[in-house]
Amino acid sequence: MDFGLRQDQRMAQREARCFARREIAARPADRPADNALVGKMGQLGLFGCAFPEEYGGAESGFLTHSLVCEEISTVNSGLRPLFNLQGMTVPYTILQWGSAAAKERYVRSLVLGEKLGCTCFSEPHAGSDIAAIETTITACGDHFLLNGTKTWISNGHAADVALVYATMEPGSRHRGLCAVVVDTHQPGWSSRAIPKLGDHATPIAEIHLDGVRVPKENLLGDLGRGFTVAMTALDRGRISVASGAVGLAQACLDAAVEYARRRNQFGHPIATYQLIKGTIAEMVADVDGARLLVRRAAWRADQGQPFTREAAIAKFVAGETVVRAAGRTMEIFGGMGYSLDMPVERFYRDAKLYQIGEGTANIMKILIANDALGLKKANRSRPPNFAGTTDLA
Repeated sequence: MDFGLRQDQRMAQREARCFARREIAARPADRPADNALVGKMGQLGLFGCAFPEEYGGAESGFLTHSLVCEEISTVNSGLRPLFNLQGMTVPYTILQWGSAAAKERYVRSLVLGEKLGCTCFSEPHAGSDIAAIETTITACGDHFLLNGTKTWISNGHAADVALVYATMEPGSRHRGLCAVVVDTHQPGWSSRAIPKLGDHATPIAEIHLDGVRVPKENLLGDLGRGFTVAMTALDRGRISVASGAVGLAQACLDAAVEYARRRNQFGHPIATYQLIKGTIAEMVADVDGARLLVRRAAWRADQGQPFTREAAIAKFVAGETVVRAAGRTMEIFGGMGYSLDMPVERFYRDAKLYQIGEGTANIMKILIANDALGLKKANRSRPPNFAGTTDLA
C-alpha cells in the first residue's frame, strides 16, 4: 500500500475541504440538507469519486471517496449520510446490480445530486438481522407490489429514489430476499419523521409501503438474491461511515487542541498540564490509527481485493474512536462542553451513531472474531462488479 496520495486525490481532498469551509460551515449545523446544497455537492463531484465518467463520476476510486467524505464530516458530520445515499449504497448498488435501463434512469441523477436517494433495510423487527425482513414483494404482471414498514431510513422523508429490500416469503430468511429500485413519488408510499438525538442535518423517517409498484426491470440481481446485494452494499457503505467517523474525531481533536491552548487555569494554559497532554496524545494516536485502517479498506476496494474484513475493522475502530474522542473533548472543555453555545455538545450527540449505523459495533466484532477463529471467513469470493472484474485479487 502506498501511503502517499495521487495528485487527483489531493485535489479532490482540497476541493472538498474548501467547499466545506465555504458552504457548509456557514450553515446552522443542525439544519437539514436541502436540495440546493445536495445539488451543489453533486455538481462539484463530491459523490462521484468512485463512478465512471459516463455516470457523472471522476473514476478516482474509493480512497478518494473516503478522503472527501472525511473532509465534509470534519465540518459537519450530520451530512455524512449523504455520501452513502448519493455515492455508495444507492447508486453504486444500482450500478453493480441493476439492468441497463435502471442504470440509465437513476445512477447519474443520484451521483450529480439531482435526485435524493435512500436505502430501506431496517424494519421494526429487522435491524442487524437483515434476513428477518418482513416487507413483502409480490409479482403482479409486469411489475412487483411492495407491502410493509421500514424504519430508521435516512432521508426517507425526502428521497426520490429508494432501494428497498423485501422478501418473497416471510420466514424464508436469506433465500427469499430481493432488492428493487423504487420511485417514491407514487400512491402507497408514505413517511413519518422520527425525532433523534443527533445527526440532525440528515433526518430519519419511518416508511410505509402499501401496494407500492415497482417495474420488474428495477430488480437488482436475481430474484431471491437480495441478501448478496445487501452485503456488497453494506461493505462499501462501511467505508463511508468509517470515513465520516474519522472526520468527526478529527473535529473533536481540533477543538480540544484549540481550547487547551487558550483556556487558562491556575495561571497557565491547560495545555501545559500533564493530564491534558496525555489526553491529547491518546486522541492523536486514536485518530491516526483509525484513519489508516479506513484508508486500507478503501485502498483494497480500489485494487479489486476483498475488503469485507478490512471494512468491518475500520468501521468498528473508527466508531469506537469517535465516541472516545467526543467524550475526551467534552472533558477538556469542562462545563463549556455542556453548553449549547459550543459545537462540542453536537459532536457528542453525533458520535454515538457511528457505533450503530451500517452494522453495529457488536455485529462488527462478531464478523471480525468469526474470521479470526476460522468459523466464517469474511473475505470470500464476491460477484463481479459493474466493470466485469471481481473483488478478489
